[in-house]
Amino acid sequence: MNKGDQIKIGWAKNDITPQGPAFLAGQMFHRLALEVHDPLLTSAMAVESGNEKFIMISLDNIKFRSHLMDRVREKVSAATGVPQLNIIGSATHTHTAPHYGDIVPREYWHKSYKSPLNIGSGINGIDIEEARKKHPDLVDPKDYFFFLVDKISDCAIRAWQNRQPGKIAYGMGEAAVGECRRIVLNGEGGVMYADEALENVSHAEGHVDHSLNIMATYLPNGKLTGLIINIACPAQVNEAQSFISSDYWHYVREAVAKTYGTDVVILPQCSAAGDQSPHKIMNRKADARMMQLRSQLKEPVADWTWSSRAFNKAYNEARCQEISRRIMTSLTEVLKVIEPTADAAPVVKHTVRDLALQPRLITESEYAEALANVKKIESEMAKNNSKEYNVALKRNKGVVNRYNTQAKEVFRELHVIRMGGVAFATNTFELYLDYGDRIKGASKADQTFLVQLASAESGTYLPSRRSGTTGYGNTPQSCIVTPEAGDTIVKESVKEINRMFE
Repeated sequence: MNKGDQIKIGWAKNDITPQGPAFLAGQMFHRLALEVHDPLLTSAMAVESGNEKFIMISLDNIKFRSHLMDRVREKVSAATGVPQLNIIGSATHTHTAPHYGDIVPREYWHKSYKSPLNIGSGINGIDIEEARKKHPDLVDPKDYFFFLVDKISDCAIRAWQNRQPGKIAYGMGEAAVGECRRIVLNGEGGVMYADEALENVSHAEGHVDHSLNIMATYLPNGKLTGLIINIACPAQVNEAQSFISSDYWHYVREAVAKTYGTDVVILPQCSAAGDQSPHKIMNRKADARMMQLRSQLKEPVADWTWSSRAFNKAYNEARCQEISRRIMTSLTEVLKVIEPTADAAPVVKHTVRDLALQPRLITESEYAEALANVKKIESEMAKNNSKEYNVALKRNKGVVNRYNTQAKEVFRELHVIRMGGVAFATNTFELYLDYGDRIKGASKADQTFLVQLASAESGTYLPSRRSGTTGYGNTPQSCIVTPEAGDTIVKESVKEINRMFE
């Protein structure tokens, strides 16, 4: 293996839990969290080796949106001298963290609106003043945006200030966390979260990636300082709940702290997992029985329909505990094996490019359907005095706007990093697993960590060809680019990775 300069590594973390009730992002319906089930965190790892310097950030939220990334980059770069494009953020994709950004004023709910503060295009259908009458300590999404900017920036800056000579080691374990959440039904095509007991079930549309990609960092004396844990599964066990939670990552963090010490920082990453979910799709009854035998779950699950199971707090908590158990079992074994291989002078490289991707053009029939949906939703909102959050309105308006503009290209960031025998490659989408498999398979690195929803402008789904056009995740409201764009991401990611290993 080629040798590089002495590597310097710094870690930091910050609590980003809202200090009051907050509107949650991630579902199609309105949710106001009045309870903190467990804390939300942001963490950062700063790396310097020779002329290379970069900072990777993880965020417990649905996405690391571009307007947030821009503000963080400005503040962190000004304080550290790290170039803005060398500051890379990604999200765990939890659905139990707050909205952040601007709220569309009531008078603009049925009109076009652009945030005057440039903190997003706005969130329709949330009446802040109405909610604040019942909850005076309500956290305004606009205020939470600036809270995040300060907390994330402080975390990244402290990580840079904390850098010191260190070593890295890496390895792969296995933990069954995610499953393909799209089931193909005869006569219907792919459907999200279909019941496994339906008579017309044909097969799971995709497969799974149970690899647990781990990078550990150490001080020269061998003390463990931090962990990158990369899993092909979003943090969405509790996705339908109405409380604040970092989902299964909370349980992993607690277990790591108990086993290795509270000063060990975890940087969670979500690999290509657009069609993956931590919900148990197949063999659910047998899995639940085992959780009962392990004393994770007290009562049997009476109703296995998605809506009932998604709101079953006890079952979801048991599922998070079980996922953490699986991750820790594998992590412990991997760390024992890789610690002797820790390298103080790995080759470190970073490159960033803007990829020109093929847009999904909106057809006349798709436009007509979306426009009809907009009118129907607006009519219902007006009739109900528009007091409910409605993400469907924004999604359908987006389709209408795309039809009127029909972009020729969509530009998105690609970051590729080499650290020793490891390659990191980012994308801004909920990237279906098929694309991730192709990148990993063609990579010349010993081990490849993919990071989705990174420094994201869009954060929409990028379905694979075999997924077709049916079901949530594949509609024009869900994706803005074509499978050809996925091919481009695969091709360019592999090219940049392999160039670093020539």
